[in-house]
Amino acid sequence: MEATVTKLEILFQKAESDLDCIQKMLELEMMKGLPEGLSQEETPLVLIQQLSAMKSRYKTLCQQLEKVSLERQESMRSIRATLDKTMKLVQEIQQHAGMEMSPLSEEEQLAMQHLMCHSHNLPSPLLEQ
Repeated sequence: MEATVTKLEILFQKAESDLDCIQKMLELEMMKGLPEGLSQEETPLVLIQQLSAMKSRYKTLCQQLEKVSLERQESMRSIRATLDKTMKLVQEIQQHAGMEMSPLSEEEQLAMQHLMCHSHNLPSPLLEQ
């Protein structure tokens, strides 16, 4: 078993070495075929490498954006749940104290609608004004 693993490692090392050699040959061929006067930054090989790096950065940014979006959604759910609990607690306290429950003011109703719409990615009534 160990001999087989060693053979595979040698084959992989040889394949990697062959790929490195092919890459160098391609780079030399590309450099030979380029018109004179191109700067190092303008060569197709450099541009391809830069494109590859940008793709990698773009993928990383997309992953970070997805993470931030999920955290934002979770935060909004938590805020909404806390607000709901707080409003229920206030109503219970008002009932136990024998106080008449006052309806929400127009501003409070708009704020609640904004919070609910924002947490569900719906258009906000506050933004329409």
